[in-house]
Formats: sequence, C-alpha cells, structure tokens
Amino acid sequence: MSSADQPPTQSQEQNWSQVSSTVVEVAHTVDVHVQPVCFVDLSEEIHAFAQLEKFAKCESSEVIIDLNVRNTHQAVGALVRCLEERGKLPAHSGDLLRRQLLGAEPPSLFQLAQQGLHMSSGGDVLGHASGYWTHSIQGPSFIIGYTETPLLLSDEEAVAVARLAHPLNAGALNNSLTRFLVLVLTLAHDTPQVRRASEMARVFASLFADEVFYDEAVEASDRASFLEAIHRFLERQRDAAREREALHRSVRLATAATVTFFDDDNHVDGDGVAEYLGGTDGGTLSGCRTKDVTINDNFGIMNARLDRYFKAQGYSNLDTVPRWKYWLALFFRFPGALMAADLRRRLPHYRSDWTAEWNKIHALGKYFFASIFLIFTVTLPAIVFGVIASRTTHGEIGVIECLFAQGVLGIGFAFFSAQPLMVNMVTGPTIVYIQVLYRWSQRLGFAFLPFFGWTGIWMGIFVMSYAIMNTSTLIPYLGRFTDEIFQTFIGIIFIQYWFTEFVRVTHTGYEQVLLFLVLSLGTLLLALLLVSVRGSFLLRPILRSILGDIGPALSVFIWTGLSYAFDPIDVPRLQIPGSVGYSTTTGRPWIVPLGSLSVGYVFLAIVPGWLLSLIVYIDQQVCTYIVERPENRLRKGTGYSWNLFVTGALAVLASILGIPWMYAGLPHSLLHVYALAEIEDIELMGRRWIRVLRAREVRIAALSAYLFALLIILAKPALDQLPIYVLYGFILYMGAASFLNNPLWDRFVLLFTQPTKYPPTHYVRRVPMSHLHLYTSVQVILTVVLFFVAVNFYRGATLFNTGLIFPLVLFLFVPFKWMVLYRWFPRRELRVLENQL
Repeated sequence: MSSADQPPTQSQEQNWSQVSSTVVEVAHTVDVHVQPVCFVDLSEEIHAFAQLEKFAKCESSEVIIDLNVRNTHQAVGALVRCLEERGKLPAHSGDLLRRQLLGAEPPSLFQLAQQGLHMSSGGDVLGHASGYWTHSIQGPSFIIGYTETPLLLSDEEAVAVARLAHPLNAGALNNSLTRFLVLVLTLAHDTPQVRRASEMARVFASLFADEVFYDEAVEASDRASFLEAIHRFLERQRDAAREREALHRSVRLATAATVTFFDDDNHVDGDGVAEYLGGTDGGTLSGCRTKDVTINDNFGIMNARLDRYFKAQGYSNLDTVPRWKYWLALFFRFPGALMAADLRRRLPHYRSDWTAEWNKIHALGKYFFASIFLIFTVTLPAIVFGVIASRTTHGEIGVIECLFAQGVLGIGFAFFSAQPLMVNMVTGPTIVYIQVLYRWSQRLGFAFLPFFGWTGIWMGIFVMSYAIMNTSTLIPYLGRFTDEIFQTFIGIIFIQYWFTEFVRVTHTGYEQVLLFLVLSLGTLLLALLLVSVRGSFLLRPILRSILGDIGPALSVFIWTGLSYAFDPIDVPRLQIPGSVGYSTTTGRPWIVPLGSLSVGYVFLAIVPGWLLSLIVYIDQQVCTYIVERPENRLRKGTGYSWNLFVTGALAVLASILGIPWMYAGLPHSLLHVYALAEIEDIELMGRRWIRVLRAREVRIAALSAYLFALLIILAKPALDQLPIYVLYGFILYMGAASFLNNPLWDRFVLLFTQPTKYPPTHYVRRVPMSHLHLYTSVQVILTVVLFFVAVNFYRGATLFNTGLIFPLVLFLFVPFKWMVLYRWFPRRELRVLENQL
C-alpha cells in the first residue's frame, strides 16, 4: 500500500488537532463545467451493448464487492492495483493515475475546522470529499471517473468497478454519499473527435442509472451475481429493441395501408407524428418528433379520399383493398389532388414570402448576406458548366445559355414555386446528359438543338405528369441511399473534367502544364482554406460565416488577379463570342427550330426525355424532402407536387429556348435555409449538426441571385478576364465538395481507418462494423457501375452506348435498396445509415 493509501496515524491526528488558525493551506482553484449526460440507448447502440456484454462475459473483468476503504484515494488505489495485477497497467502506476483522476489532496485541518468537520479514529473524512474528480460522470450513489492515459499496456479500455462496503463522500458535487465507484481508462488519442473514455463512461452511467439493475447490484452477494445482473439488464435491452422493431413495423403498415385523418387542431395520427405542418396557421414545431411529417401529410390527404372512394365500392377500409388497386387509384383516380393541396397551403402565405420582416434590421441583414451567398453559388457554377458545355457542343450551348437559363428559369421559379427556399440551378447531371445527347446526335447525323429541344419537352411533360399523378407519395421509398451515390458520381465526373483538361494541356508544353497546375490547384486549396475558416476561431463569427459562404468565389477572384503575374506566359482566358447583349453564343435565334426535326426523331426523343425525367424526379423530390424536414422548422406548409410541376413547365420553356434545364440542387437549397434562419451548432452523442431555431421562408434572396445571373451577361468584358485554368480549379473544388459533404465519403474513409480511431458518430455506434462496411461497399460498387455506364457512352464509337441509360440505372438503385438491402440489413440499421433518426 502506498503512502497515499495509508490511514493517518494517531500522532498525525494529534498534530492536526494542534494546528493554529494562522496555518492556511493554499486551496486549488478549479473551473467546473457541469452538463447533463445523455444516456446511451443500449437497445439501439450496438457497440455500446457489445462493450457492456464483453465486460459481463470476460473472466478478467474487475469487480470488487464491498470494498472497505476510508477515502476516495484508497478506493482509487485499490482499483488501480487490481488492474495492475491483471496486467492491464504497469506496476507502481497508482500515484500517477490518482493525480490524473483526483485533482486535490485531503483537506487541511484548518479547512476542516472552518467547516465544523472532524476526523474519525480511522482517518476517514465524514461528510467531506478527499479530492475532486478531474473527469467524471456522477449519478445517484455512483461516480464514474474516466481519463485517457498512455500507461495502458494494451489498446483495449480498462474498466474496474467497486461496490463500497460503506457509502462515503467520494467527491460528488452535491456532497452526496457514493456506493459504487467505476474507473474507465483508455489510451490517449491524437484524434480530437475520438473520445473513447467519455463514451465508455457514458455506457456505464447508463447501466447504473437503470433502477432495476441498481437494486440488483446493491443486493449482489459476489462478483458472479453482479455480472449476472448486467446480463439481465442486457436481456431487457434486447427485449426493448424487439418491441421497438415490432412497433415500427406495425406503424409502417398502418401508414401505408390505412387512413390518416386530420382533426380540427391540424394534428395527424400515424407514425408518431405530433403535429401537422401543412396547415396555414403558422404554428411552431414544439413537441413535434423528427419524422416524415410532410410525407404523412401527403399520405393523409390521399388516404382520406381513397377511403371514401373505396367505401363507395363496398370495401370496409383500405386494409381490404388489393394493393394494385390502391396504387392505381392513388395515381389516376384523383389527378392533381396534391398540387391543389399545395396551393391551398401556400397561397395564403404568398404575400408574406415577399414582405416578411422588412421592418427589422437583423432580418434585412440576413436577406442581404443570403443573397450574396446565392449570387456566388449559382452564378459561378453556371459559368463553369457553360465552359464545359461549349467545348462539348462546339458552342451550341455555352456560357451565355447557362447564365440565361439560370436567370430566366430561376426568376420563373422564384415567382411561381410553392417552396421558395429551393434553389433551382444548372447542375452537373444536366451537362453530362447534354454531352450524351450531342454525341448521339453526331453519330446518328441529325441536328443537335432540335433533338435537345424535343428531349426537354418530353422530359417536362413527364415531370408535370408525375406531379399530376400524385407521385410525391413515393418519396419515402427514395431515401438517401440513391442520393449519396448520385452525389458521389457527380463529384467523380467533376474530377474527371479536370483530369481530361490536364491531359489535354500536357500536349501544349511544360509551361502550360505548370501554369495549369498552379492556377487550378491554387484555386482549389484556397477555396478549401477559406471554407474551413467557418469552423475555426479566426476572425469574428460574422466574418467567418461570410468567408465560408463566398470562399470558393473569392478564391476564383484572387487567382484571376494573380494570373496576370505570369506574363509573358499566355494565360488562356474565357472568350465569349459576340457583342455585349443578350445574343446566343453562336448568334443563332433564341427559339429552337423544333419543326426541322423529322417525326421519327421527335418520337425517338421520348426515350432520353423519359430517362432524364427520372433524374429530375429523384433529385427534385429528395432535395425538397431534405429542405422540408421538420427540424428545419418551416411553418408555411409543403409544396412537393406544385414545385415538381413548375420544374417541368420551366423545362419545356428551356427546351424551346435551347438553354440547359434546371432543377433543385444540393447542398445549395439546404444552405439557403441556413443562411436565412437563426441557427446554432450542436454536438451531442457523437453527432454534429446545425439546429434551426427559427426559419425565414422568403423569396427575395433567391430572386436577387437569379437577377444577378441574368444581368452579368451584359458584363462580357469582365467575364472574358476569367482564366480557363482557374475555372477548372473551381470544377475540381466542386468535385471535392461533393465528397466532403457526403456521408458516403465519410463511411468510405472508415474502411481505411484504424478502428480505435473511429469517431463516435451515430452510425458507428448503432451499426455493426461488418454491416457498416458492407453497406458502404455496396454504394461504392454501384457508384463505379453508374460511372462506367455514363462514361462509356460519350467515349464510345457505336450508334448506341450505355451512357444514354445511366438515369435508368440510377433509378433502378431505388428498387434495389428495397428488394436487396432490406434482405441483408435490419430496417433499424438502414434507418440509421440513411440518417432517419
């Protein structure tokens, strides 16, 4: 026993009793931060469950029953010695660990005399703690001390539990007596987000907070009965998981096949939804669970009508209706029902979409900075996509057409959409498909623009028909699985654009190669640096937010200026043909000669038009779903079907004008919500996210960005100063950003990460590693398949190649998830992986 563990001798007690009032021991000054602990749901978090189960089954688990000690230092010393005997700690490490865990020595006699305390004959401090814990979780009658230490002899955590023979004050903040003491030791990590000690301590806190287990632990006669109590606790968690899964299954069936009625207070039954958000009363989200509220809204409207319809045909309720009849009636019996519902919800708020909070300075500032953010995030991609399209189509669609589309179609969407927070823009898939159509037209020998126009017209007709057929009810079947694959695919396409240009430049000389690398990589690195400022401690918060929003555009401007320092080397710059004004790139009329295409090719355009409509439907609806999620606190109602109809109508207009089609883009739409809202950053239970405190649903910010895109066409001389290599650096940034904001990439990195370095994210805690890696591997394989299908077409030399059908391949991933993944993974795990918590 070390000196710190020895009880005080009689002479020491006599010396303490003779201390005069002039003797004062310097007390420690500490900064104490107290926050409530979120218990671990062991019925959901399988890794926490496995850790506790491993402790209960391990023969070397340290459990001491009725430990007889007089103070906290002795208790910690006894637990450390047990770990030393088991070979988990080196010998004589007790003193160092006590200093890490306990931050003070026993109080001086002067301090005891001031507080009216006394020492027992054994040296125990009755009612006074013998030190304070540096890191601990404290609950009723238990304290869990934890720390990270380099002393551990293995990478596994070391846990020791002691039930004290007599409760003592072990340093609880409320001076309550402690019956159970737990030590949790883990190796120190160089990764800040990996906090294994605190996570493990939270697991044991959840165990001891269970009243049934605590009572059994108090009554345990020996170590074996204590561990058996842990086994019974874990079995109760298994039962809770089974009950929860059965409840999810029954609710899911009830939501899909029964009626969801609305009462007078706009509440909705089914799936645990507490509040109906589609009303026009402007209510808040207090008490509302984070579930698919807007999806239940659509199902509720349609099921109420279908219930009346099928009852008139003799069915007692929707449970008795054959599934095929249910879906046919859903799509075709009430055309436009959800569109009409969207208009009824949104029209009463249309005026407030333009006039809300114009008399508040803070709100005006939000509108201004949101407008600046959108101006840069929609204009620069349009310019970049215009450069790519111009090279592919030999100028038939170029920068002017992309900017004109962003302006004209965007203004139309800002005025006529149901949900104004959606940011419709020219996107990467649009440009990819334009390339597909152009190369196909070249191989078949017909004019590109008329075929492009008819393809877009058919696509718009299909998209509008989807809205009329109430297909918004299919959104729950889409999920994030397909969207993450699509986002990764687009990122790879952007990187491929950069690499293709790099290969082309290598044939122009070493000077151009070096210039290309400097300008493009410089643009990429500076953009990433400026965006990362948002999460740093540099500058003021408002400046960090601005730099994070406009960082990529600012990088383009800075490197455009620096490009003039490379004279006399020739720097290729953007050259837009034609005079200043709203003329097309080639000088053609704005109206596409649709009648010049033969009838056979007009009907042939139905095929790519339908395939393209699948992409528009998936991306538009998934993006709308993410923006409309209840945690974003939007109060004016949903607009799935009407937004889809407006997107289809604008696609028809774009096809007639010969400009690129537009639909909702991620993450721009969600960032638009955050830019206008009052938000705060939250980190809890291993997850980091943005919490919306109050949303603003206005149209002015998006309209400003679209107007800017339309007006900048008049600034052709300024646009001509942009270096091509800098624009390709921006393309590379967009590719990198597609990965950085993608959960698929985060999980892909885990495949090559040391398991002990995994961050405690929700899917790491709740999904087995084998299932997590299998799910990620499936997504990676499907991404590679999609990329191969798309690239093979516009690099192929045959009349028909697979690139034309890549939208169909993408759409088939949706039934693949439901038909295959739901056989491989439990539904609970898929909900976690798709972030449906």
